[in-house]
Amino acid sequence: MKAIVVGSANTDLVIHVDSLPALGATEVGRGFMSGPGGKGANQAVCLAKLGASTHFVARFGKDEFGAALLETISRYGVHLSHSVIDEKHRGGVVFILVDKTGNSTMIADLGSNLFLDGTDVDNAKEAFKSAALLLLQFEVSDGANKKACELAAGSGAKVVLNPAPVRAFDRSFLQYVDVLTPNLFELCRILRFTEGKEVLECSERGAAKIGEGARRLTEYGVKHVLVTLGSRGSIYTGPGASASYGTYKVRQVDSTGAGDAFTAAFASKYAGGSEIGEAVKFASACAAVTVTREGAIPSIPDSDEVEEFMMKNRFSKFE
Repeated sequence: MKAIVVGSANTDLVIHVDSLPALGATEVGRGFMSGPGGKGANQAVCLAKLGASTHFVARFGKDEFGAALLETISRYGVHLSHSVIDEKHRGGVVFILVDKTGNSTMIADLGSNLFLDGTDVDNAKEAFKSAALLLLQFEVSDGANKKACELAAGSGAKVVLNPAPVRAFDRSFLQYVDVLTPNLFELCRILRFTEGKEVLECSERGAAKIGEGARRLTEYGVKHVLVTLGSRGSIYTGPGASASYGTYKVRQVDSTGAGDAFTAAFASKYAGGSEIGEAVKFASACAAVTVTREGAIPSIPDSDEVEEFMMKNRFSKFE
């Protein structure tokens, strides 16, 4: 399967702490590490490790981190011939704090990623020919995402949008989106942006209420909405159907990159023709393996590791 990822590449700067600091507090951390990341890069590497011929359209900074990012991403077999080296702007950097339970909080300076535009994507239109999948996020401009959707529509590729980090956006391109994969917080914010008011609480636990919120987004043209809820599982809403799915229970070490692994793994199966439930189960396994390891890209498993994990572990019910 041929896949296109239009998105971000960042350098992750990670410190482990016992607990995430409160406002005005200082925590003494340990185990500083840096490595490749960015939602686009994470998802592109995941697709490549799962067997897709993956082309990454991105804008890298010309700085001390850029060369390392390019080398690492290409090492996993991701095609970078349509990516751009930005001569004027530094590359993206993400500061990540990981607590002792594996939960993380992040601050991103997206740098050159924000300057990826429709022209850059149009210059990569050759890559869209015969592509089965286009995967998008919100760490690049609306112009880049919209142009990518238009090119995907011309090639017949399935479009999966992971709306993170959530922000106000040009909702006109939702009509091109086959699957939207927000978490609960992102779903709440998107509904607020589209409807101008709170229609769902971010602390909401009821599957029916979350599913109703997801259904409202299908009114803007999205065909399928899959809301991820971490260790609880996920909730799906689509044409005439809805479902709740569980997940795999593991000991979490670092949640960084898990959402990207889930989305990319789901997208690979969905674009390959799998049923929604089968794709969710595979994606949940991929994310579960990812959270048991440190880092973003280094933690992502290949297809053999995911299949082996699924054979040895039980898929739990939705909580």
